[in-house]
Amino acid sequence: MRNALALFSATVVLAAVVLTSGTAQAAPDSEAATAAGRVVGAVAPQHTQPRVVTPPVPQPKPFKEAPLSTATGRTATPPDFGPGERVLSAYHQGKLSRDDAVRYGLGAVRSPRSVPAHLRPTGAIHDPQRYLTYLSMLAASAGPDAARTIAPDVTVPARAAAAAGYDDCAAEPYDYLGVTYRCRASAGEFLVLYNIAGGGRPGIPADANPNGRAKAVQHLLNALSVAVDEYREMGYPLPVRDGKPWVLVYGVDEIPVVGGLSFPIDAPFVLPFGLNQQATILVPNGQTDWDYLPRHELFHVMQYQYWDKSDIAVDFVFNHVGSKEFGSMNWWMEATAEWAAHQTYVRAPYVPIPGEEKLYARNVYDVLSKPGAALNSWGGLGGGPQYGAFLLPTYLTEQVNPSFVRRTWESIRDHDHLPIEAIRHTADGYGLNVKDMLLNYHIANYRLAKPNAAPAPTVDAWRIYGYSDADASLWRDNLAGASGTSGDALGGARPARKSHSTPAGTQVEYQDILRKGGAVYHDFRAVKNSGDASCGYCSTLLVDTSKDANRGSAVVVWSPTGSTGTLAKYPSIHTVRHPDAGGLITVPDFAYPMVATLVTTWTELDIHSSDADSSPKTFTTNVETVLPLTARSCALRPISVRGVETTVEPEGTFNRYAASTPDGWTGGDSTYSVKLPDGRIVWLFSDTWMGPLNSNGTRPVSAPLVNNTFVVQNGGSLTTYQGGTAGAPRALMPPSGPGKWYWVGDGHLSGGQLQVVYQEYERFGSGAWDWRFNRNVVANFALSNLRTPVSVRQLPSASGVAWGSGLLPASRSGDGYTYVYGVDDSPINKQMRIARVYGSDLANGTWQYHTPWGWTLREQNSRNLLTGIANEYSVTPWGGQFLLLSQDSTEAFSGQINAWTSCSPYGPFTQKTPVYRMPEPGPYGSYWNPNVISYNAHVHPALSSGDTFVASYNVNSMDTRVSPDADHYRDPGIYRPRFFRFTLG
Repeated sequence: MRNALALFSATVVLAAVVLTSGTAQAAPDSEAATAAGRVVGAVAPQHTQPRVVTPPVPQPKPFKEAPLSTATGRTATPPDFGPGERVLSAYHQGKLSRDDAVRYGLGAVRSPRSVPAHLRPTGAIHDPQRYLTYLSMLAASAGPDAARTIAPDVTVPARAAAAAGYDDCAAEPYDYLGVTYRCRASAGEFLVLYNIAGGGRPGIPADANPNGRAKAVQHLLNALSVAVDEYREMGYPLPVRDGKPWVLVYGVDEIPVVGGLSFPIDAPFVLPFGLNQQATILVPNGQTDWDYLPRHELFHVMQYQYWDKSDIAVDFVFNHVGSKEFGSMNWWMEATAEWAAHQTYVRAPYVPIPGEEKLYARNVYDVLSKPGAALNSWGGLGGGPQYGAFLLPTYLTEQVNPSFVRRTWESIRDHDHLPIEAIRHTADGYGLNVKDMLLNYHIANYRLAKPNAAPAPTVDAWRIYGYSDADASLWRDNLAGASGTSGDALGGARPARKSHSTPAGTQVEYQDILRKGGAVYHDFRAVKNSGDASCGYCSTLLVDTSKDANRGSAVVVWSPTGSTGTLAKYPSIHTVRHPDAGGLITVPDFAYPMVATLVTTWTELDIHSSDADSSPKTFTTNVETVLPLTARSCALRPISVRGVETTVEPEGTFNRYAASTPDGWTGGDSTYSVKLPDGRIVWLFSDTWMGPLNSNGTRPVSAPLVNNTFVVQNGGSLTTYQGGTAGAPRALMPPSGPGKWYWVGDGHLSGGQLQVVYQEYERFGSGAWDWRFNRNVVANFALSNLRTPVSVRQLPSASGVAWGSGLLPASRSGDGYTYVYGVDDSPINKQMRIARVYGSDLANGTWQYHTPWGWTLREQNSRNLLTGIANEYSVTPWGGQFLLLSQDSTEAFSGQINAWTSCSPYGPFTQKTPVYRMPEPGPYGSYWNPNVISYNAHVHPALSSGDTFVASYNVNSMDTRVSPDADHYRDPGIYRPRFFRFTLG
């Protein structure tokens, strides 16, 4: 009994006995599923009806601090600055105090002889900027004397009262990090230490304003003043401390080391704890971005303010500067610093040096040329995709509000988060889903344009797919002409993508390697004059995204820029298609010049940039274009049931045989039939009780139960075909292994053999309900020997659909195809699936699967049709149309049998009409027994003709006891098929 009556079958399985070698024994697992099978109310694997649900437009809620989901405490391996470094190595081993580590750490590279011999470096220091940063953070919690080696005081020089201009170089020279600075310039709360270039010495160009101050220095100070005002208005803190200006040091190229070694500084960076015991901007010579650079670096100063109020200043030293934590933090530091610098130009449109307002976007190519890289990919200090990642804070603040970035830094401060954790935490606070936002972010990146309006009434539905920033065209310009990101037939420069000509009939699998948070873009281009001419050479594009977990996908539909037709032109969106519940994205009316862009992202994120970058995953996408279904036309006859006769043959024949057989069939279910060329009829049964019965007509408790049999009818005589022996019967179709068994599906004739579909089930535990559908197979039997299959071959099973609920042979379908009917199972409201094979050989033929859009070659793309059919049903030709007969599954344990009609074997099936109500089931049925159920009606074509049909259904009992007074033993007649004849007008 296939899938039926799971409510009682497993219990019977455990209790049933078989006769083996003359001894009553418990049935082995392979024979295990007893007379219970495929009925309404069965517990079976559930499948959700696929339907496309467009995600709602995310609407941020007022921010509310989200509860933490996990503990945030972390430890990290202390940083390794190379085998030549000795001071911090000794500190990490507990051999030096923090004060001595700070004192000797800088001295070891500036003046090695000033430190004990065993602490002097023996080679170059690796990652000098990180080394300085590390010492700086240690100094924050060191004693004052030790801290002064890296964080001394520096003051603003006094200015002569009568001076008409500036003389920045009149103050006393100041030594810092091995360099003597002869000039000091101040404005407001900022101080710049620098030298004037000349005489072969590097420094700031001597070109000065009329007031005597170098133009470059004035730009630096002006930019710092503009930026600090804007940052404070945006809510970022920078305290004002009397006598403690914030310092920018220009000209830190290296720290000289005795012995010819040097400690190179090749990019601007910020010491967390430097001059005046606060964050200090260090800029090497040669940097000429006088207006942009201080805006960017000042935001790093702002970032360090969030660390002063947390444990980071002390305990987070290892985590921030050490190992993989550094890159993970620096990614967000640089991404938000580029974003913040841009915001200062947007908020205060003051551009003293034209062109520098665009510098924040110069690295956008590093991100969009490799969209499959990790979201938080880090390329090392001074360069890499983190500088192009300003796109993410731009997107987040546009979609939520300008405070989003600030709240991530507050999360870092308050919860010791790394940036990915902080982004998640902040999104949670706004009630937003990070996975959805990530997909929408990648779609916005592909457009690089303002959102266009969606169809009414939700005209703002597509705002999540674009940028309102006026500089989006600049970002696109920075991609133009570059490898992989240049424009093409669809439109202008945009992220790297894969482009495919996609004619009707395409079936292809793509595999893409992504890192966490990364994305891939596929442009599927419809081909001119390819498809169904009746709809303008159209097809339906099917994109199966179901194979991979943690995947977000959508298809954006548009047409090429400048193309003709009514479709929106890239970058304007025509529509966005999302996966249905089964992971399938459908694009109907796929026709030239349409382009459908699949955007896929790995929605899983890793808090560590190095881990995210080094954990690739292959994502598989199956793409197919199918032609529209060709409808058959007919004049559907209304269904009118003129009469029903019950207890018709061969019901009596089966009852008489059961009463008399010494070792054959005494009851079973499924009850399919196939008429052979010689006139015999093969009846196909699932769970079968074997004889003999007791002399009083009852069943002995030792009666064997096997999972499947044939009963061959030759005129009025019946013969049972089973496996094993008469004394120890087994299933005719033997199990493939322990804990497995087959229940029968429908059968037909193919190539001179009987071909029967079977569904294999398996146990996965010891519990009563620990069994499940495993796969579909087809067995061929020689007509001269129906006792042993000639071959057993696997049928499609990937979708979890039990195929073989019914067969319509090619000889009766009218189009040369054999139609294979299946069920997408559930306790109630079971749903129809349809496949077909050209010809009659289900094993070697090419399977096609019905969808609302056409016939697909992928089983996973098949979709449900009619709701309310049973696990077994039949489709039969009737007067130029097709009759579907099935028990009603819209309510549990229903006794109703209904009919539907259609002009084609694949529907649509309409005109639902009651045919017969089975009288047996339920407490008020003919047995007056609440345990009795009936199920799985289907027509027998060999016994039907014209408008008159013979059908059968199964009757069973949920009384699972093994006892003389139990239903199956006291009344063996319950578990037998019932036959009725009905005539349609």
